[in-house]
Amino acid sequence: ATTEICHRLGCHSVMVGRSHGCDDPSLALALPIVTAPKVDPNAPSADIDSQVRAQAASGGPVYRIHAETVAELKPTVIITQDHCRICAVTSDDVANACERLPNPQAAKVVTVSPTTFDDVLEDVRSVAAALGVQPRGDRLVRHMKERVEVVRREAVAERGEAPRPKIAHLEWVAPLMGSGYWIAECCAAAGCEMVLGTAGGNSPTLTGIEALASADVIVVAPCGFSIERTKAELDACGLASSPAFRELPAVRAGRCFVADGNKYWNRSSCGIVETCEMAAEMAWPELAGLWGHHGERWVRLSELDAFCSRPGAQPVTKPVVLAEADDPMVPAKAAPLGARRAEASAVEVVNAQLAALFSGDWDGAFALNSKPNCARLGDAAKFAGVVRSSASFSVLVDKGREVEVWECGSDVTVRARVEGRPETTFQFMMVREDGAWC
Repeated sequence: ATTEICHRLGCHSVMVGRSHGCDDPSLALALPIVTAPKVDPNAPSADIDSQVRAQAASGGPVYRIHAETVAELKPTVIITQDHCRICAVTSDDVANACERLPNPQAAKVVTVSPTTFDDVLEDVRSVAAALGVQPRGDRLVRHMKERVEVVRREAVAERGEAPRPKIAHLEWVAPLMGSGYWIAECCAAAGCEMVLGTAGGNSPTLTGIEALASADVIVVAPCGFSIERTKAELDACGLASSPAFRELPAVRAGRCFVADGNKYWNRSSCGIVETCEMAAEMAWPELAGLWGHHGERWVRLSELDAFCSRPGAQPVTKPVVLAEADDPMVPAKAAPLGARRAEASAVEVVNAQLAALFSGDWDGAFALNSKPNCARLGDAAKFAGVVRSSASFSVLVDKGREVEVWECGSDVTVRARVEGRPETTFQFMMVREDGAWC
């Protein structure tokens, strides 16, 4: 995002490097790459989600900085972000890279952390100030605001006295995730009301396809995915072809769309303006194509096959060099109790489930539930959705947690302490099934 902001400020000539994910504008691709992912971005969505969460839960970074390359480039300004633990390198890695510079004190680190639309605008100003072009930043922010106001006026004229259409943005498809952050405000500017997400809020994990039933408009734009990549994921997971999805009101009404989730929707750059325009084009039939995005940055679900089979379609995978094999990687799954299951105490079973949760082994954690709970939850993926989307249960997979487990009669109580969050206590109601605790 900040690479694009730098270019919009007219500062390409002073840029000396980029992250592996910085691909806008195309000229940025000519810059040396100073980071590498530890998780393959071309892997299936479910695998990416599982590996990234496990890596983040372990406290390690999802990316590696090439500190030697940074030192060779001798930057005086380093721009990074800590908005998203999935997208960010750790502050320790940035500090380590700075220490290798010829003059570590000369490098200014600018960290952006946007959650709202105004935060993104303020980041433009912050980057401009760091680069010594504050007037350009002020001008660019004014320009962005003026363009968004045009969208707002057009949407108001179309809506009249009618209620705002409810729009759902899918930020991920396996598991299904809603949206929030500045994206909800982009949808509001387009005359819509976001469901399954709030302005400035985190992206919730959905309990199932039925959660989309309240949406009048559905936008499928997974983070980091082009339209072509999204089609491949939809085909692989069978979402778009599932009867439950096809019966959704928005899908039946022809109001399900697929958009570029790589450069727009999820990226906190100047492209938030285009996201507003796209949302308006999709939500209001009379505005479709007004800003030139239809057929280029978004298509209807019914047009997806034709778009992706056209000459010149983007490849589904991205060229990427993964971090070296000897780098710290995603932790191995927790060792199952196996043959010891029947001998394990209730406390040991709870500890095994907590270890599985922390390491991202959702199958192992799900298997330790009682049969009634397994039937109620459905499967490991739905169990993961429940844990991740719950403000209480999510502490069990948070970085920095400390857990204390003790037995109380036939129940097991778990006290979880997570750095920076209130202490949470859980009561595990244990039962014996087939000679083992669960």
